[in-house]
Amino acid sequence: MMKPLLLTAALLPFLSACSPAPEAELKVANRSVQSASLARDGSHAVIGSTYQGGSYWQITPAERLYDWNHSSDTTRLLLHSAISSDGGWAITADHQTLVLWNTATGESVAYWRISSEIRAMALGRFGNVALLGLDDGRAVLYDVRRGGTFGTFTHNTPVNAVALSDDLSLALTGSDDNAAQLWDTQSGKPLQQRNFDDPIQQVALSPDGKRALVGARYDRVELFDTATGKLNWQLPLGHERIIRGISLSAARFSDDGAYLLTGRPDGRVQLWDIDAQQELYHWQMPKLSAWQASPTSVLDVSFTDNTKLYRAVSGNGYIYTLSY
Repeated sequence: MMKPLLLTAALLPFLSACSPAPEAELKVANRSVQSASLARDGSHAVIGSTYQGGSYWQITPAERLYDWNHSSDTTRLLLHSAISSDGGWAITADHQTLVLWNTATGESVAYWRISSEIRAMALGRFGNVALLGLDDGRAVLYDVRRGGTFGTFTHNTPVNAVALSDDLSLALTGSDDNAAQLWDTQSGKPLQQRNFDDPIQQVALSPDGKRALVGARYDRVELFDTATGKLNWQLPLGHERIIRGISLSAARFSDDGAYLLTGRPDGRVQLWDIDAQQELYHWQMPKLSAWQASPTSVLDVSFTDNTKLYRAVSGNGYIYTLSY
Protein backbone atom coordinates (compact mmCIF):
# COMPACT_ATOMS: atom_id res chain seq x y z
CA MET A 1 0.00 0.00 0.00
CA MET A 2 1.24 3.48 -0.80
CA LYS A 3 1.97 5.80 2.08
CA PRO A 4 -0.62 8.47 2.96
CA LEU A 5 0.32 11.94 1.82
CA LEU A 6 2.07 13.86 4.57
CA LEU A 7 0.56 17.14 5.73
CA THR A 8 2.66 20.14 6.58
CA ALA A 9 3.08 20.97 10.24
CA ALA A 10 1.36 24.31 9.74
CA LEU A 11 -1.83 22.60 8.61
CA LEU A 12 -1.97 19.96 11.30
CA PRO A 13 -3.59 21.98 14.12
CA PHE A 14 -6.37 23.11 11.80
CA LEU A 15 -6.99 19.67 10.35
CA SER A 16 -6.91 17.98 13.73
CA ALA A 17 -9.76 20.24 14.81
CA CYS A 18 -11.91 19.17 11.87
CA SER A 19 -14.46 16.40 11.98
CA PRO A 20 -15.80 16.08 8.43
CA ALA A 21 -18.79 13.99 7.46
CA PRO A 22 -18.05 10.54 6.02
CA GLU A 23 -17.41 10.36 2.29
CA ALA A 24 -19.89 7.47 2.04
CA GLU A 25 -21.85 5.14 4.30
CA LEU A 26 -23.17 1.62 3.92
CA LYS A 27 -25.90 0.23 6.16
CA VAL A 28 -25.09 -3.39 7.01
CA ALA A 29 -27.52 -4.03 9.87
CA ASN A 30 -30.88 -2.65 10.98
CA ARG A 31 -29.90 -2.77 14.63
CA SER A 32 -26.80 -3.04 16.76
CA VAL A 33 -23.65 -4.71 15.51
CA GLN A 34 -21.77 -6.67 18.17
CA SER A 35 -18.74 -7.69 16.11
CA ALA A 36 -17.15 -6.67 12.83
CA SER A 37 -13.96 -7.22 10.84
CA LEU A 38 -12.72 -5.33 7.81
CA ALA A 39 -10.42 -6.80 5.19
CA ARG A 40 -6.92 -5.33 5.25
CA ASP A 41 -7.64 -3.29 2.09
CA GLY A 42 -11.09 -2.25 3.31
CA SER A 43 -12.87 -3.98 0.43
CA HIS A 44 -15.00 -6.45 2.42
CA ALA A 45 -16.36 -6.92 5.93
CA VAL A 46 -17.73 -9.60 8.24
CA ILE A 47 -20.64 -8.35 10.35
CA GLY A 48 -22.14 -9.93 13.45
CA SER A 49 -25.52 -8.38 14.13
CA THR A 50 -27.56 -8.94 17.28
CA TYR A 51 -30.80 -9.55 15.39
CA GLN A 52 -29.70 -10.53 11.87
CA GLY A 53 -26.86 -12.94 12.49
CA GLY A 54 -23.65 -13.03 10.49
CA SER A 55 -23.03 -11.67 7.01
CA TYR A 56 -20.18 -11.03 4.57
CA TRP A 57 -20.23 -7.78 2.59
CA GLN A 58 -18.57 -6.31 -0.45
CA ILE A 59 -18.31 -2.59 0.24
CA THR A 60 -17.82 -1.11 -3.27
CA PRO A 61 -20.09 -1.73 -5.06
CA ALA A 62 -22.19 -2.46 -1.99
CA GLU A 63 -23.52 -6.00 -1.83
CA ARG A 64 -24.37 -8.47 0.90
CA LEU A 65 -22.63 -11.52 -0.51
CA TYR A 66 -23.37 -14.24 2.07
CA ASP A 67 -25.29 -14.96 5.26
CA TRP A 68 -23.03 -16.78 7.69
CA ASN A 69 -24.33 -18.57 10.76
CA HIS A 70 -23.06 -21.43 12.89
CA SER A 71 -26.43 -23.20 12.88
CA SER A 72 -28.75 -23.82 9.94
CA ASP A 73 -31.94 -23.70 12.00
CA THR A 74 -31.42 -20.49 13.96
CA THR A 75 -29.61 -17.16 13.82
CA ARG A 76 -26.57 -17.12 16.08
CA LEU A 77 -24.78 -14.05 17.38
CA LEU A 78 -21.20 -13.93 16.10
CA LEU A 79 -19.09 -12.48 18.91
CA HIS A 80 -15.74 -12.44 17.09
CA SER A 81 -14.46 -12.52 13.52
CA ALA A 82 -11.31 -12.03 11.49
CA ILE A 83 -10.32 -11.92 7.81
CA SER A 84 -6.99 -13.28 6.60
CA SER A 85 -4.62 -10.62 5.25
CA ASP A 86 -4.76 -12.16 1.75
CA GLY A 87 -8.56 -11.75 1.85
CA GLY A 88 -9.29 -15.35 0.90
CA TRP A 89 -10.56 -16.60 4.26
CA ALA A 90 -12.61 -15.50 7.23
CA ILE A 91 -13.22 -16.98 10.65
CA THR A 92 -16.19 -16.41 12.94
CA ALA A 93 -16.83 -17.44 16.53
CA ASP A 94 -19.50 -17.43 19.17
CA HIS A 95 -18.71 -18.37 22.76
CA GLN A 96 -17.10 -21.75 22.05
CA THR A 97 -17.47 -22.63 18.36
CA LEU A 98 -15.56 -21.31 15.38
CA VAL A 99 -16.09 -21.67 11.63
CA LEU A 100 -13.62 -21.09 8.80
CA TRP A 101 -15.16 -19.67 5.60
CA ASN A 102 -13.97 -19.40 2.01
CA THR A 103 -14.68 -15.78 1.06
CA ALA A 104 -14.77 -16.55 -2.69
CA THR A 105 -17.50 -19.19 -2.45
CA GLY A 106 -19.10 -18.34 0.88
CA GLU A 107 -18.85 -21.99 1.94
CA SER A 108 -17.78 -23.19 5.38
CA VAL A 109 -14.53 -25.14 5.32
CA ALA A 110 -14.21 -26.27 8.93
CA TYR A 111 -16.24 -26.21 12.15
CA TRP A 112 -14.75 -26.68 15.62
CA ARG A 113 -15.82 -26.51 19.23
CA ILE A 114 -13.29 -25.11 21.72
CA SER A 115 -13.02 -26.23 25.35
CA SER A 116 -12.94 -22.67 26.74
CA GLU A 117 -14.81 -19.48 25.92
CA ILE A 118 -13.25 -17.48 23.07
CA ARG A 119 -12.43 -13.86 23.93
CA ALA A 120 -10.35 -12.73 20.94
CA MET A 121 -9.20 -14.00 17.54
CA ALA A 122 -6.64 -13.34 14.82
CA LEU A 123 -6.40 -15.26 11.55
CA GLY A 124 -3.14 -16.09 9.78
CA ARG A 125 -2.35 -14.73 6.33
CA PHE A 126 -3.65 -17.70 4.32
CA GLY A 127 -6.32 -18.93 6.70
CA ASN A 128 -4.42 -21.95 8.01
CA VAL A 129 -3.78 -20.83 11.58
CA ALA A 130 -5.79 -18.80 14.07
CA LEU A 131 -4.61 -17.31 17.34
CA LEU A 132 -7.37 -17.63 19.93
CA GLY A 133 -7.50 -15.73 23.21
CA LEU A 134 -9.38 -17.84 25.75
CA ASP A 135 -11.19 -17.27 29.02
CA ASP A 136 -9.05 -19.84 30.84
CA GLY A 137 -5.90 -17.71 30.51
CA ARG A 138 -4.47 -19.38 27.41
CA ALA A 139 -3.80 -18.10 23.94
CA VAL A 140 -3.52 -20.98 21.47
CA LEU A 141 -2.29 -21.24 17.90
CA TYR A 142 -5.05 -23.34 16.38
CA ASP A 143 -4.98 -25.38 13.17
CA VAL A 144 -8.31 -24.27 11.71
CA ARG A 145 -8.14 -26.70 8.79
CA ARG A 146 -7.55 -29.93 10.73
CA GLY A 147 -8.05 -29.02 14.38
CA GLY A 148 -5.52 -29.14 17.18
CA THR A 149 -3.00 -26.65 18.48
CA PHE A 150 0.49 -25.65 17.34
CA GLY A 151 1.36 -23.83 20.54
CA THR A 152 0.01 -22.44 23.79
CA PHE A 153 0.89 -19.12 25.46
CA THR A 154 -0.19 -18.76 29.07
CA HIS A 155 -1.40 -15.82 31.15
CA ASN A 156 -2.79 -15.90 34.68
CA THR A 157 -6.21 -14.54 33.69
CA PRO A 158 -8.46 -14.37 30.56
CA VAL A 159 -6.79 -13.28 27.32
CA ASN A 160 -8.70 -10.30 25.88
CA ALA A 161 -6.66 -9.37 22.80
CA VAL A 162 -4.39 -11.16 20.32
CA ALA A 163 -2.40 -10.37 17.16
CA LEU A 164 -0.19 -12.25 14.68
CA SER A 165 2.57 -11.12 12.33
CA ASP A 166 2.09 -12.04 8.67
CA ASP A 167 4.84 -14.68 8.76
CA LEU A 168 3.34 -16.19 11.95
CA SER A 169 6.68 -15.87 13.76
CA LEU A 170 5.33 -13.48 16.42
CA ALA A 171 2.21 -13.52 18.57
CA LEU A 172 1.10 -10.69 20.83
CA THR A 173 -1.34 -11.32 23.66
CA GLY A 174 -3.00 -9.09 26.25
CA SER A 175 -4.77 -10.22 29.40
CA ASP A 176 -6.78 -9.26 32.47
CA ASP A 177 -3.54 -9.73 34.43
CA ASN A 178 -2.52 -6.23 33.22
CA ALA A 179 0.27 -7.68 31.06
CA ALA A 180 0.96 -7.96 27.34
CA GLN A 181 3.35 -10.64 26.13
CA LEU A 182 5.24 -10.90 22.84
CA TRP A 183 5.91 -14.54 21.95
CA ASP A 184 8.17 -16.48 19.59
CA THR A 185 5.66 -18.86 18.05
CA GLN A 186 8.28 -21.44 17.05
CA SER A 187 9.76 -21.92 20.51
CA GLY A 188 6.73 -20.81 22.51
CA LYS A 189 8.98 -18.61 24.63
CA PRO A 190 8.09 -15.05 25.71
CA LEU A 191 10.29 -12.39 24.12
CA GLN A 192 9.00 -9.32 25.93
CA GLN A 193 6.48 -8.39 28.60
CA ARG A 194 4.86 -4.99 29.11
CA ASN A 195 3.03 -4.28 32.35
CA PHE A 196 0.18 -1.82 32.87
CA ASP A 197 -2.06 -0.71 35.73
CA ASP A 198 -5.24 -2.10 34.19
CA PRO A 199 -6.37 -5.04 32.01
CA ILE A 200 -5.19 -4.99 28.40
CA GLN A 201 -7.93 -3.98 26.00
CA GLN A 202 -6.20 -3.79 22.60
CA VAL A 203 -3.10 -5.18 20.85
CA ALA A 204 -1.87 -4.97 17.27
CA LEU A 205 1.20 -5.94 15.23
CA SER A 206 2.44 -4.37 12.02
CA PRO A 207 2.32 -6.87 9.11
CA ASP A 208 6.10 -7.34 9.20
CA GLY A 209 6.03 -7.77 12.97
CA LYS A 210 8.48 -4.94 13.65
CA ARG A 211 6.08 -2.68 15.53
CA ALA A 212 3.51 -3.44 18.19
CA LEU A 213 0.70 -1.62 19.98
CA VAL A 214 -0.63 -2.35 23.45
CA GLY A 215 -3.43 -0.44 25.16
CA ALA A 216 -5.06 -0.77 28.58
CA ARG A 217 -8.52 0.70 29.07
CA TYR A 218 -7.86 3.05 31.98
CA ASP A 219 -4.13 3.35 31.47
CA ARG A 220 -2.02 4.20 28.40
CA VAL A 221 -1.48 3.09 24.80
CA GLU A 222 2.12 2.26 23.84
CA LEU A 223 3.86 1.62 20.53
CA PHE A 224 7.12 -0.30 20.79
CA ASP A 225 9.83 -1.98 18.72
CA THR A 226 9.45 -5.78 18.85
CA ALA A 227 13.16 -6.48 18.28
CA THR A 228 14.48 -4.27 21.08
CA GLY A 229 11.45 -3.59 23.26
CA LYS A 230 12.18 0.12 22.97
CA LEU A 231 9.18 2.40 23.44
CA ASN A 232 8.48 4.24 20.16
CA TRP A 233 5.62 6.41 21.34
CA GLN A 234 2.82 6.73 23.87
CA LEU A 235 -0.30 7.88 22.06
CA PRO A 236 -1.51 11.29 23.35
CA LEU A 237 -5.12 10.31 23.97
CA GLY A 238 -5.67 12.72 26.86
CA HIS A 239 -5.79 11.92 30.57
CA GLU A 240 -9.49 12.79 30.95
CA ARG A 241 -10.52 10.40 28.18
CA ILE A 242 -8.36 7.60 29.50
CA ILE A 243 -9.72 7.76 33.06
CA ARG A 244 -13.24 7.51 31.58
CA GLY A 245 -12.21 4.35 29.74
CA ILE A 246 -12.16 5.97 26.29
CA SER A 247 -9.01 4.28 25.12
CA LEU A 248 -9.02 2.20 21.92
CA SER A 249 -11.63 -0.17 20.53
CA ALA A 250 -9.80 -0.80 17.22
CA ALA A 251 -6.27 -0.40 15.83
CA ARG A 252 -4.49 -1.27 12.58
CA PHE A 253 -1.03 -0.54 11.17
CA SER A 254 -0.53 0.39 7.51
CA ASP A 255 1.12 -2.23 5.32
CA ASP A 256 4.53 -0.59 5.72
CA GLY A 257 4.09 -0.03 9.46
CA ALA A 258 4.63 3.73 9.17
CA TYR A 259 1.07 4.78 9.98
CA LEU A 260 -1.57 3.77 12.48
CA LEU A 261 -5.35 3.97 12.27
CA THR A 262 -7.31 3.76 15.53
CA GLY A 263 -10.94 3.75 16.61
CA ARG A 264 -12.39 4.64 20.00
CA PRO A 265 -15.52 3.77 22.01
CA ASP A 266 -16.72 7.37 21.64
CA GLY A 267 -16.88 7.06 17.85
CA ARG A 268 -13.63 8.83 16.96
CA VAL A 269 -11.23 7.54 14.29
CA GLN A 270 -7.66 8.86 14.22
CA LEU A 271 -4.82 8.61 11.71
CA TRP A 272 -1.29 8.76 13.19
CA ASP A 273 2.16 9.23 11.68
CA ILE A 274 4.31 7.03 13.93
CA ASP A 275 7.77 8.32 13.01
CA ALA A 276 6.69 11.98 13.21
CA GLN A 277 4.70 11.18 16.39
CA GLN A 278 1.69 13.24 15.44
CA GLU A 279 -1.97 12.89 14.60
CA LEU A 280 -2.51 13.56 10.91
CA TYR A 281 -6.30 13.66 10.95
CA HIS A 282 -9.38 12.57 12.82
CA TRP A 283 -13.03 11.89 12.11
CA GLN A 284 -16.04 11.69 14.41
CA MET A 285 -18.66 9.07 13.59
CA PRO A 286 -22.13 10.61 13.34
CA LYS A 287 -25.10 10.08 15.64
CA LEU A 288 -28.06 8.43 13.94
CA SER A 289 -30.59 10.63 15.76
CA ALA A 290 -30.78 13.67 17.98
CA TRP A 291 -31.77 11.62 21.04
CA GLN A 292 -28.71 9.39 20.81
CA ALA A 293 -26.46 10.30 23.73
CA SER A 294 -23.22 9.72 21.82
CA PRO A 295 -21.91 7.92 18.75
CA THR A 296 -21.48 4.17 19.15
CA SER A 297 -18.13 2.46 19.39
CA VAL A 298 -15.81 1.94 16.42
CA LEU A 299 -15.48 -1.85 15.99
CA ASP A 300 -12.80 -1.99 13.28
CA VAL A 301 -10.79 0.26 10.97
CA SER A 302 -8.84 -0.24 7.75
CA PHE A 303 -6.67 1.48 5.21
CA THR A 304 -7.61 1.14 1.51
CA ASP A 305 -5.78 1.10 -1.82
CA ASN A 306 -6.63 4.80 -2.12
CA THR A 307 -4.23 6.77 0.11
CA LYS A 308 -6.94 9.36 0.84
CA LEU A 309 -9.69 6.91 1.86
CA TYR A 310 -10.12 4.89 5.07
CA ARG A 311 -12.91 2.75 6.48
CA ALA A 312 -14.51 2.24 9.87
CA VAL A 313 -17.30 -0.01 11.14
CA SER A 314 -19.54 1.42 13.83
CA GLY A 315 -21.72 -0.46 16.29
CA ASN A 316 -24.68 1.49 14.88
CA GLY A 317 -24.82 -0.81 11.83
CA TYR A 318 -22.92 1.32 9.31
CA ILE A 319 -19.60 1.06 7.50
CA TYR A 320 -18.21 4.53 6.85
CA THR A 321 -15.76 5.57 4.16
CA LEU A 322 -13.61 8.43 5.44
CA SER A 323 -11.52 10.87 3.42
CA TYR A 324 -9.21 13.86 3.84
